[in-house]
Amino acid sequence: MFKKIKNIITKIDLFLFKLFGSEKNVKFLVNSKEAKIVFSYLNDIGKETNVRFVGGCVRKVLNGENIDDIDLSTSLEPQEVKKRLDKEKIKVLDTGISHGTVTAILNKKKFEITTLRKDISTDGRHAKVQFTPNWKEDALRRDFTINAIYVDIDGQILDPLNGRSDLRNGKVKFIGSPSDRVKEDYLRILRYFRFFIQYSKVDYDQDIIHCIKQNINGLNKISNERIFDELKKILKLNNVLNLFLDKTSSKIFSFVFPQLRHYKRLEKIQKLDPIIKNQLDKIFILSLLIVDKSDNYEYFCHKYKVSNKIKKRFSIIASNFEALESENFFKKENIRKYLYYNTKDSVKDLLLFTFFINEKNKFSELEDSMNYLYKCEKPIFPFSGNFLKEKGLESGEKLGKILKKIESEWISNNFNLDEDKVNELLKKQSNSKHT
Repeated sequence: MFKKIKNIITKIDLFLFKLFGSEKNVKFLVNSKEAKIVFSYLNDIGKETNVRFVGGCVRKVLNGENIDDIDLSTSLEPQEVKKRLDKEKIKVLDTGISHGTVTAILNKKKFEITTLRKDISTDGRHAKVQFTPNWKEDALRRDFTINAIYVDIDGQILDPLNGRSDLRNGKVKFIGSPSDRVKEDYLRILRYFRFFIQYSKVDYDQDIIHCIKQNINGLNKISNERIFDELKKILKLNNVLNLFLDKTSSKIFSFVFPQLRHYKRLEKIQKLDPIIKNQLDKIFILSLLIVDKSDNYEYFCHKYKVSNKIKKRFSIIASNFEALESENFFKKENIRKYLYYNTKDSVKDLLLFTFFINEKNKFSELEDSMNYLYKCEKPIFPFSGNFLKEKGLESGEKLGKILKKIESEWISNNFNLDEDKVNELLKKQSNSKHT
C-alpha cells in the first residue's frame, strides 16, 4: 500500500513539474538514499564537491521524465574511486576503467562513475582521453549542451554551457563544431535524431543536417552492436513515428536502416488506449517495421547480430504472417489454438501484430481478445502414449502417429475429446489395418 501511495505522489510531482517547470525536481536525484551514501564516500568534508550527477539522469529529471540509469562525474581518478568504495564494502566493477569509468552497485542500484576527462585524439569510434580536474573541460568534450549539466548532492546545478536554457527552449545543440563532435564519434548522428524528436521545439538546423549528410558513411566505422543499441533507444520514444514522417530524418534513416520499411503501420498506435500502448516494447515496434513476407527481418537480424530471443519473436510473427493477414485472428478458438503452440507473450505479439497490419480489425476486437488471452489457460493435451499402451498399442512409430491423429482431432474439436471418441478413433485405425 505504501509503495502505491509513493508511486502516486511521484506521478503528481512529475505532473506539477511539467506544469510549472520547477527545477526543484532534482530532488528525485539527490533524495536517493544510495546516491547519498556513494556521494558521502567520494566527497571530502569541508571541501569542494568531488562528484556530481551528469548526462541523461540530469536531463530527464529537469524535463520531468522518469530516470533509469544514473551517471556520475568525479574529479577523483578511477583507482581513488575504487579505493574509497572498496573500503566501505561497496561493489565496484571495472566497466571501462581505461576511459575512466567504473560502476558502483549498492542495493541493486547502479552508478556509472566517470573521471572528468578531455579528449586527446579520436578516430570516430574511440577517444584517447586524459583525466582533468576541470569540470568545464569535461563539459566541452560531451556531445550536446543538454547532456553537459551537472548536479551535486545538495541540488546545486553546474551548467557551464547553458544546457538548461536549451532544454527549456527545445534546442538540441552540439557543443562547439557539429562536424568536430560527429567525427569524434559517428554514433552521435543517431543520437542527434533521438534527442531531436524527443526534445526539439524548433525545425532542424540545416547546417547540422548538412554536416550529418557529409559524415553519414562514418557510421560504417561504428560496430553494428552499438548502432543497434542506439536504435533500440530511439524505438522506445513515444513519438518515434515523427522520424519517418519528417522528410529530412526519414531520408537519412532510410539510408542507414533500409530494412525499416513499414513505418506507416505505426500510425495506428494513436488508436490504442494507454494500457495496451504501454505494452508495445521496443522489440515489438521493431517487428512492425521489419517483419513481412520476405527475408527482410532475417537480413536485419544477421546484420545487427540480434539475440536468439529477439530473433525467435520475429520468427513466430513471420511464420504466421499469412494467417495474420487473412484470418479473423480475434476468435476465441483461434486464440486458444495459438496459445497451445506458443507462450502467452508470443500470442500477445500475434494479436497486436494483426491489429496493425489488417485494416479491418477494430480496436474493440483487439481489446476483447487481449482480455480473453489474459484469462485463458493454456490447453493441456489429456492423452499420452501410456494411455494408448493401456489400450493395447505397442511403442513405436505407429503409436506416435495415432497420438498425433488424436491430438489433431482434439484441437479441431475446440480442445474437447472424450474417451469414447478416442476409442472410436482407435477402432477405425484397427479396422483400416485389417482391411
